[in-house]
Amino acid sequence: MFDIGFTELLLVFVVTLLVVGPEKLPGVAQKMGRFLGQIKRTFNQIKHDVEQELEIEAVKAKLKENAMAEEARQLAAEMSKTIDIEPKNKDNKDKDSDD
Repeated sequence: MFDIGFTELLLVFVVTLLVVGPEKLPGVAQKMGRFLGQIKRTFNQIKHDVEQELEIEAVKAKLKENAMAEEARQLAAEMSKTIDIEPKNKDNKDKDSDD
């Protein structure tokens, strides 16, 4: 994630040791570890929520697409029935007018 080498970590450790002191350093390190752990858990939870929301949106889009396809099939079936019925009625009218 971060491009931090050993020398940078050593520098941060020495500065922290000088600022905090050797007595308080273990407590500060423990608090920093907890803080960083909490940040990591929060980011992971946010990432999980976003991924879940994207999956829900994808499912909704798929359902909408399937519903539209089904509606198109139904309309095509109705149109084919209408087309099949119309010539029969037209033939009957032609026969009636010939009589």
